Amino acid sequence: MLQKIIDIQKIGRFEKLTAPGALRFSKVTLIFGENGWGKSTLADILRSLTRNHPDIIKGRKTLATGGSQKVLLLVDGQQCAFDGAVWTGTRPRIAIFDQAFINENVFSGDSVSLDHMKRQYGLVVGAEGVALIGQAVDIDRQLKEVGQELAEKDQYLTTISAALNLRMTTDAFSDLAVLDAADEQIASKEVEVRRATEKEQIRLAALPHIVPVPTSAAELTAVFRQTPDQVTTDLHRTLQDHVARHATGHPTPVAQETWLEMGLAFDAAYECPYCGQKLQDRSLLDLYAAYFSEAYKSLAGSVQQRRKTLERYGRGDFRQALAGTTDSNRAVIANLKALTGEGSDAVLDVTEIATRMEDAAAGLDLVFQSKQEDLVSQIEESVYETLARQWDEGRAAVVAYNEEIAAFGQRIDNIRRVQESANLGSLRNELAVLQARRKRHEAAVATIVDERRTLLSKQKKLRAQKEDLRGKLTAHTSRVTSTLGATINAYLDRLGAGFQIDYQPPNYKGKEPAADYSILINRTAVPPRADDIAAPSFKNTLSSADKSVLALALFLATVNSDRNLAETIVVLDDPFTSMDEFRRTFTVNEINKLTDRAAQVIVLSHELGFLRLLWDRIDQGKITSCAIQTGAPGIASLAAFDLEKATQPRHETERMKMINFIDATEGEPGEIRALLRKVLEHFYRNGDSEIFAPDELLDGIIRKLETLPADYRYKGALEELREINFYTRNFHHAPVAGSVSESTSIEELRTYCRRVRELTRGSP
Repeated sequence: MLQKIIDIQKIGRFEKLTAPGALRFSKVTLIFGENGWGKSTLADILRSLTRNHPDIIKGRKTLATGGSQKVLLLVDGQQCAFDGAVWTGTRPRIAIFDQAFINENVFSGDSVSLDHMKRQYGLVVGAEGVALIGQAVDIDRQLKEVGQELAEKDQYLTTISAALNLRMTTDAFSDLAVLDAADEQIASKEVEVRRATEKEQIRLAALPHIVPVPTSAAELTAVFRQTPDQVTTDLHRTLQDHVARHATGHPTPVAQETWLEMGLAFDAAYECPYCGQKLQDRSLLDLYAAYFSEAYKSLAGSVQQRRKTLERYGRGDFRQALAGTTDSNRAVIANLKALTGEGSDAVLDVTEIATRMEDAAAGLDLVFQSKQEDLVSQIEESVYETLARQWDEGRAAVVAYNEEIAAFGQRIDNIRRVQESANLGSLRNELAVLQARRKRHEAAVATIVDERRTLLSKQKKLRAQKEDLRGKLTAHTSRVTSTLGATINAYLDRLGAGFQIDYQPPNYKGKEPAADYSILINRTAVPPRADDIAAPSFKNTLSSADKSVLALALFLATVNSDRNLAETIVVLDDPFTSMDEFRRTFTVNEINKLTDRAAQVIVLSHELGFLRLLWDRIDQGKITSCAIQTGAPGIASLAAFDLEKATQPRHETERMKMINFIDATEGEPGEIRALLRKVLEHFYRNGDSEIFAPDELLDGIIRKLETLPADYRYKGALEELREINFYTRNFHHAPVAGSVSESTSIEELRTYCRRVRELTRGSP
């Protein structure tokens, strides 16, 4: 049981909180505290203690102050201390209902998240279930670690297989048998692979190519002896006479017959484009048509084609083709000789042959030009005989080279045919497997394989343990939720809720199990979570009061089902907040029931009426009533609190009159100004009855404070009290003889009322 709060420093609103030495908590402790004055801070301190979670307190360090955080509590006769870093001492079981409980386990704002469902599941299944969850989470952690280690081992073994060009799973690699006489077997297989590789290289090696062979001189010069057989000698003579008469003085000398051939395109004109002769007489046109017959055109085309062929020699095309092919052939022959031992004597002097052919081509082109100028006449063989011989000599060298290249290629084909076929891929794979077997049983690799097998065995066991834990957790959950849902629904019914809850088996989709339930409204299941705003869900089907009721019902159901409730301190921080008025009595009755079963019940509230109901309902022999009070800026204390007196009708309390003046300017200013002294005197007399007498006036309180040590809890109020004393000096309890009357400013009076209110927080 929490017996006493000895000291709290630098946490939330409490720059410093103390309690009189005589104040002890009892089995039921009611703590009054105005909103924003530290009730949630006390709840978080107790949550940090029971969970041994210092960060809860560290996150609530009092802002803009120096010094270290500190908590000192008395629990079951032993001190529990927080030194700013860790808790020491006993760690009691505490169940806390507050806004943090709701935000963690039920909902935040209007939404229910997966995290809510996970934490609610832990709450529902209790300590036994949480222990099972913890074991499952620990197994998941171990499985993750094992998985990471296995991945490292697998990567190591996969790298070895890849280096051997072997596609093999890590399991298959690990199962490879020992290779006896490994070096000898591998060496023998390497010879097979090498021979097969050479055969494959020979099979795939490129063969040399023959070079282009020039047309023979006989075929090339045959046109020199050809004439258009349809053209008669007389016709030829007539045409030449005509041209001779009209070509004299032409600015661009052109071969006569070529010129005339081009002119046939103008046979539809009225006069000849060359000589100007009128064309009404068709005799000349008929002469042209007969002269340029199909035979003539065919011969002209042959001459022109041969000239184009010879032109390529002049451009160096033949030389370039010859050089490229022979250079490539030399490299191919060298490679094949290295592979097979078979060589070739094929040699071609590209420069000499190309020069010979290019010179012959240039000379022959001049002869073709003459033939082109006079297609009807034959050219004597003596004119081109030497050139033709030179041409054929170059051609013969090319033919001889090609014959040797072809013979070499045939010899290589013969070698390929006599080779035995071998599956190089299979041989290489066999070699890789042999090398892998040797590698597998090297000391370093064998160690990795053994470690991997150990990890696999551990992984298998962990997975089996996880499955077993899941079964136990499911069975435990079923036992708990089979009655939990009914219990919650009973609370919801008594609280007048318009809905019920339907608990289902847990959801195991994630690493941690999560609660799974539906809200039943008019017998229709509504999911607590929904992404679609248009779909019914917790968010849009329950009112704020209903949501608070659900949270309280869940807390009461889980607490009452806890087998360790007799050893548990139950703390409720404003349990009635946001609920309808008619649910007040139910909440009071349920808290009263807890007082008989729990080790201790502590209720914190800002509603005096609710605390008074508890005071009246519970055996007062069990109750301690206290309040969080101020008394000095930044200093708070827990002091005994008279609930009966504090809950008198509002208009009968002096402090309420002062507060009404702040809020609504109710009351006569002079009377309120005088009340300031009474409120202060009442507060300090009750705040420390050992120092201040029951009839102590404000002047006396100030004088005693001046003599007390600097660390006395009310010492910080001294300057404020002096100023208020001076402000109210002429408004004493009785008129002061000879005092000067003065008017009272409403705004100034409100300011002083606020100052008194801050100094007397927690006072009736």
